[in-house]
Amino acid sequence: MQELEKVYRVSKKFNEKVKVVLVIDSNVGQNGMNQALEFSKFIPVDSLVLTKMDGTAKGGVLVALADKFQLPIHAIGVGEKIDDLQPFDPDEFTIALTGVEEL
Repeated sequence: MQELEKVYRVSKKFNEKVKVVLVIDSNVGQNGMNQALEFSKFIPVDSLVLTKMDGTAKGGVLVALADKFQLPIHAIGVGEKIDDLQPFDPDEFTIALTGVEEL
């Protein structure tokens, strides 16, 4: 993590607009919260991406992460190809998470 922190500091020297996107594997479940807490001790995170949403994981940790860190959700990964990284749609995510289309 110290090496990553150093890369971040050096990058900021060359470009003040460095954005950090934390990518969390949806299969880690609530352990994603621990990963985000540890990561954010070293580097400020600007947004989140949740990958491997094509498996059995529902990605509920994303809601907790966005709430705790007050971060936007940039995208979700639903496969292994670059085209499988999709912009986050909160309505679609909520339906997929809960199975309820109308509240």
